Amino acid sequence: MNSEFPIVGVIGAGQNVRMMIAPATALGIKLLPFASSVTDSAAQITPCIIGDYTDIEAVKKFAEQCDVITFEHEQVPLSIIKALEVNGVRVRPSLETFVSVQKKLANKVSKDFDFEISVLVGRSPHAQATTWAPTQIIKSNRISSMTVSPAPMLSHTMSEDAQKTALEVAAEVNLIGVMAVEIGVKGNEMFISDLSVHPHISGYWTIDGSRTSQFEQHLRAILDLPLGDPSMTNDYVVVGNILGKNKTDMYRPYLHLMARNPSLKFHLYGKEVQPGINIGHVNATGKDLSELRTEIEHAVDYMSGEIDE
Repeated sequence: MNSEFPIVGVIGAGQNVRMMIAPATALGIKLLPFASSVTDSAAQITPCIIGDYTDIEAVKKFAEQCDVITFEHEQVPLSIIKALEVNGVRVRPSLETFVSVQKKLANKVSKDFDFEISVLVGRSPHAQATTWAPTQIIKSNRISSMTVSPAPMLSHTMSEDAQKTALEVAAEVNLIGVMAVEIGVKGNEMFISDLSVHPHISGYWTIDGSRTSQFEQHLRAILDLPLGDPSMTNDYVVVGNILGKNKTDMYRPYLHLMARNPSLKFHLYGKEVQPGINIGHVNATGKDLSELRTEIEHAVDYMSGEIDE
């Protein structure tokens, strides 16, 4: 151990790591991101090590400063993960998990679906596992534009089946951490459409709508702490993803929207505003789903410059 409390090294320093900093601090854990640039989202607000995640020597040197290594994305070469494990580094999720997920995705059959959901699952080394309520993913031009939790088009029985599927997948790949199991729904049929072995965009709602966010749960899982309660804190959570478009000054529209509806929760990533780039998201919780969707759609359109009132 490098300190009384563990140091968690994260390969990557994007928005997911930025959103992991607050729960790490609350848990008394030091988070040390391995960033590609000082302009990376997390690197803007916390000390980071700058380097190339494909450079094995740089990654090994980074790992020497940490008690456990985890990942923001799946882009790290498997050879790097293997080298870390051979070197005795505690890596979570493990090489076994990444390989198993790749095999599952290689064998999946592409199908059309009526709508798509995501089930987040957290699992610890001692196989304690939890799932969150299924989330419906709404896409525009193949990019997630909104999520609604719990998935309103999913029956209670299918919701339970989807969560059971996510738990089974997590056990099959020996997951340690949090993963997103994306599921296509066609009538009464459900099938896996994608797997992501890290905190996921479909789980951004958990920051403001769950007793334990996906980011806190990921840290709890990789450190083998007792997992937190994933239950929802309100009837519905709607998340709108904010893409860069016509406006470059984000603070003025932010002020306007906060004055209009102080209950909105904005999470901005510190990225340069460019067309089509995801620069943040906004969450709303409540009991009236139609009202929440209207509020989120307005906020996203106003932040991007699509509307001016």
